[in-house]
Order: sequence, then C-alpha cells, then structure tokens
Amino acid sequence: MQNEFSVSYGELKLSYFKYGEGEQIIICFHGHGRSPDDYKFLEKENRTIISIVLFHHGSSYFPEKRIEHNPLTSLEFLACFRAILTKEKIDFFDVVAFSQGGRFALIVFENYYNQIGSFNLISPDGMDSNSFYNRMSRKKWARMLFRHWESNPKRIIHYARVAKVMKLMRPKVASFVEKFAEDHISFKRASHTWRGFREIRPNEVKLKTILKIFEGNFQIVMGSYDQVIRPQQAYTFAKRIEKPECVLEIPCGHNFFSEKNIELLRKVICF
Repeated sequence: MQNEFSVSYGELKLSYFKYGEGEQIIICFHGHGRSPDDYKFLEKENRTIISIVLFHHGSSYFPEKRIEHNPLTSLEFLACFRAILTKEKIDFFDVVAFSQGGRFALIVFENYYNQIGSFNLISPDGMDSNSFYNRMSRKKWARMLFRHWESNPKRIIHYARVAKVMKLMRPKVASFVEKFAEDHISFKRASHTWRGFREIRPNEVKLKTILKIFEGNFQIVMGSYDQVIRPQQAYTFAKRIEKPECVLEIPCGHNFFSEKNIELLRKVICF
C-alpha cells in the first residue's frame, strides 16, 4: 500500500510517510541525508507515525532558484506543516526529531506546544543560531564558496583535512564533511540545505517562556561519543532556555539508527 503523501504551498511541496494506524500520532523529522524510514522502529499498535521528508530530500520540493536570495522561511514551513495537520485531521501529537530535523521541530514546538504531548530531540541541529556553522550560512561570500564547490565537491575534502591537521576542525566533523563531499549529489544536497535553511532559527526567548508552562515531556537525547553535535552543546542550550534537566545521554556516537542504538533510543524516547 502506498504510504507517501504530500501537501503544497505555492511552489513548495512537502512530502511525508505514514506508518501504522492508531489514535496516538507521532510526527517525526529525519536528519540530513537520512530517510523517513528511520522512524519505523516506533511503530506500535494504536499508533500512527507521520514521518516528514525535509526539503531537498526525497520528493519534497523547494525551488533551487530561491535558495540564495529568497530562502525558506519559518512561516512557509509552518504553512506546509499546518496543511499536513489539516489533511490528516490531527489535533494532538508527539514529536521526535533527529539532527537537521531538530531545527524544524523546534519551530513546530514554538507554534504548537499546546497541541504537543511529548517532545523528543535527538542530537538536534538548531541549538545555536550563532555557531560558526550557522553564522557562515548567513555570509554571502561563504555561500558563494559552497556554490562554487558544488561543481567539484572533492575540493572541500582537501580543505577539511587541512583544517583537521591544523586543529581547526574536529576529526569526526572532518569525517562527516568528507562523507557528504564524496559525490556531487550528496554535496549539492548538503550545500542546498545549509544555504537554504539559514532562516529556520528557533527563538530561544520564546522557547524559554513556553517551557515554563509546557506540561508535557521535553527532552534532548545526546550521544555521549557524538563529535558531530556534542553533548556539551545540548547542556549549554538547555541552560540558556532554563531547562537544564532535559538533556539525557546514551552511549553512542552520531549514528543513532544502527540496530544497536535503536534499542537504546527505544528505551529513552518518552510518549
């Protein structure tokens, strides 16, 4: 049975997959280069999984011509998200998001917290809009450099290795960069999301206010050995939003969806 669906907003198309049937709705956001299938492990009787496909992945669509001068906005994404809720007749739901999907999940939380039962972030992006990684995406010269590299992504592998030797980049981060620069397609997607998602930024002041009244479970699951998004980043973020107790570590790196690590996730994700 076909389980992929989509909604549209102007030129934008946001796809999602449905797994299972049931009253409990869990809305999921995958990480960069990952698959909506990552969340099939959450299937359970009386549970419906709505796994959203990020733009520039799968059949979700955002115009490439807009990336540089008119990138995706939170309002546009929320319009697409609201269309999914309307189409699927969803009033109340839980959230699970990994890595790059985390920044989208945080935007959802800011706007739909009173319809969310539990909120689970897994090594999320979006915890620091002022990090070097995020600040550079808002620099025109840096974006131009990435556009130039799209035609020959192997150049960035050389720069990542030099940065690693000079201790300007952590070894695991350098390996992460190399992974996505191995071929033209994966690097182009990485470039498009890095440049195109630059305006998707959570509002920490708003988050802090909401968390004072949010009655559900809010947690950030981190891998103790994760060097791509490190646990310390989560602790610092949690302190800024005045929710220091929300961070939970499990013994793994950034690959949370290996067979072994899925079992660890299954034990700690709360609904």
